[in-house]
Amino acid sequence: MVIKACRRFVPGRREGMLFTSSLSILKKVKRKPKPYYLMRNRGNDVAVPDALDLEQYENGALTWQGFKVNFLAKLMRPEAEEWMKRVSGEAVSEDVVLVSDEEDVERCYRILLAEMMINMFSGQMNLRYMGELKI
Repeated sequence: MVIKACRRFVPGRREGMLFTSSLSILKKVKRKPKPYYLMRNRGNDVAVPDALDLEQYENGALTWQGFKVNFLAKLMRPEAEEWMKRVSGEAVSEDVVLVSDEEDVERCYRILLAEMMINMFSGQMNLRYMGELKI
């Protein structure tokens, strides 16, 4: 895998980056960033959409816009904000990837999460989001 990104190295300090990826792409990547699996019961439930919202969206009972509103509201909870701040801090010094099993990057909650993290913490930290991993 080749990650096309410009890195600036400061002597004695390595800068990291935040990526997103589907599980299927991550499995094909040779040099893996530190993964955070955004799936139920993987230790990151505070940053995963509620099961009911996912089910309603998949069944067409909830629009993408409604799903986004609900998920972004969940990310405003203190425990989600704490999780995002911790992971953002890690992504400043090492490569981190947010992983979900969704293949459609146009309507994917891992992208919403990454964008929220950038909006909340890039001003406080040198957090850089590099987009989806490519193989």
